[in-house]
Amino acid sequence: MSMLDAKKSFIVSEAARQFSTKPVKDVTVKDIAAAAGVGEATVYRYFGTKGELIVACAEMLEREVYDVFIDKVAPTPAIKAIERFYGAYLVIFTERTYLYRFLSDFDAYAINEGVDKLDSYADAIDGYKCAFLEAYERGLSDGSVREQENIELFYYSTTHALISLCKKLASDMPVIRQDLFTEKQNEISTLISIIIGALRK
Repeated sequence: MSMLDAKKSFIVSEAARQFSTKPVKDVTVKDIAAAAGVGEATVYRYFGTKGELIVACAEMLEREVYDVFIDKVAPTPAIKAIERFYGAYLVIFTERTYLYRFLSDFDAYAINEGVDKLDSYADAIDGYKCAFLEAYERGLSDGSVREQENIELFYYSTTHALISLCKKLASDMPVIRQDLFTEKQNEISTLISIIIGALRK
């Protein structure tokens, strides 16, 4: 890695650290520059806008999550790989709740500020689908998985539901009294059990 690439990566890491403790909208480029020990002009030289820096953070965190929780997860039978795939959502919530808060902020910022250049981020997320589909195909072969009529629809529906639940539960403030009725991890675990129950043969 070149010196310039190393500095750029360090700025992204410091920005991600800032976003892990405060809402994205409350973190300024000045804050990030100060944390990274560089001038604001340096940040803008690498990232034309705050939005581009936020996308770079999202890509970095996505790669980190994939490497730690998704990659090389292939126990047999395949249903066990699928259980671990969905179980990663709960592990991430338990160990790194801030990632779901960041995702909520990222979505809102991208919509409200019109952030573009999301193709590389979207492409990286497809790695999760590939990991799931590989396990699903193995499950059909080893007989541990029930065939779904439209497996891509199943994948998107279940992962969107899990991510949405995790983002909601990652909020520090309950919205209505019903939000206090259950333990957060148990809600996520219950949804995962329902999903696995629909797949297990």
